[in-house]
Amino acid sequence: MISVVMAKKLAKHLIWEPQVGDLTLVFGKAGEQIIEPIIPRHEKERKIVLSLREMGDLVWLPRLGRLLQELKRKVKKDFVLSYDKASDKWCYKDEVHEICSETPEDACGKALLMFYEQQ
Repeated sequence: MISVVMAKKLAKHLIWEPQVGDLTLVFGKAGEQIIEPIIPRHEKERKIVLSLREMGDLVWLPRLGRLLQELKRKVKKDFVLSYDKASDKWCYKDEVHEICSETPEDACGKALLMFYEQQ
């Protein structure tokens, strides 16, 4: 799962297209963190409705598939996301860049931030 810090940084650039299975993090009034999934509510109408109560600030935690999809749009060359056993990290690599992190989502997030900031 992507870190909250990385998700907040990406939120400035990545358009939220909620899909069933995505997660959201709600910060409650007392500061507690509640992770909730997006689930279908109106199957007949085929609408996705957030199952969140009015509790406070909301942070979208994009899935790895969404991050990879966005990287494919941004990167003009081929790239690889792989696990490096020696360093126990996930690494995004293209012809020029290598970005490693604890999770594959954070490695992709860092790569996306780099591309967004270059624009």
